[in-house]
Amino acid sequence: MEKLHTRMVQFSSNKFGNIVPIQAIPGHFVTSHSHVNYFIDLTMLKSSQEDAQKCAHALANQYKDIDSIDTIICLDGTGIIGAFLSVELQKKTPASEHKKIYVICPECANNGQMFFRENVEPMVCEKNVILLMATVTTGISIRRGMECIEYYGGNLKSVCTIFSAVADVDGIAVHNIFTADDIPGYASYQRRDCPFCKNNTPIEALVNSYGYSQL
Repeated sequence: MEKLHTRMVQFSSNKFGNIVPIQAIPGHFVTSHSHVNYFIDLTMLKSSQEDAQKCAHALANQYKDIDSIDTIICLDGTGIIGAFLSVELQKKTPASEHKKIYVICPECANNGQMFFRENVEPMVCEKNVILLMATVTTGISIRRGMECIEYYGGNLKSVCTIFSAVADVDGIAVHNIFTADDIPGYASYQRRDCPFCKNNTPIEALVNSYGYSQL
């Protein structure tokens, strides 16, 4: 069986150039919400100290006029980037106004519902929140995050992600480093509309923001 990583290709960001490369594998893949023709591999960007710091710097530069942020909620294993993002945001605040920025991750129930334990709730309730994600394909995961933040009384100020195929969700801007335009031919399909399935092309792997499981 061919190993998918042998097809790996790299792309640069149209907005940020070669600040960090993004890696992707072309093929027929299934996420929890859609079928896609590329698996976006963000392993290095989320795991490497140097790359995570560069991602945080690029994201922070998109927050010039935003109100003071209290909390960064990290999904998809973006905790390292979230920690660096908090440092970058502090740099944009006068020293006299520096305060703690919480960097937290929700837990997820078996049905995908996000929740926080009682000891973490105060870091969300009545706080200005950034929702940090690895990839956004359809916006469904963003909506789940928005519902969670609203339930716990948080004030969602913005969403940021490394890669996003959408510009906004329900009026909330999605700040990003890479978009679908950076990956020529990138496409996401509903199951019934997937051209691979219509041509009986086998699914090659189940994918999510953590990686892929080759079939």
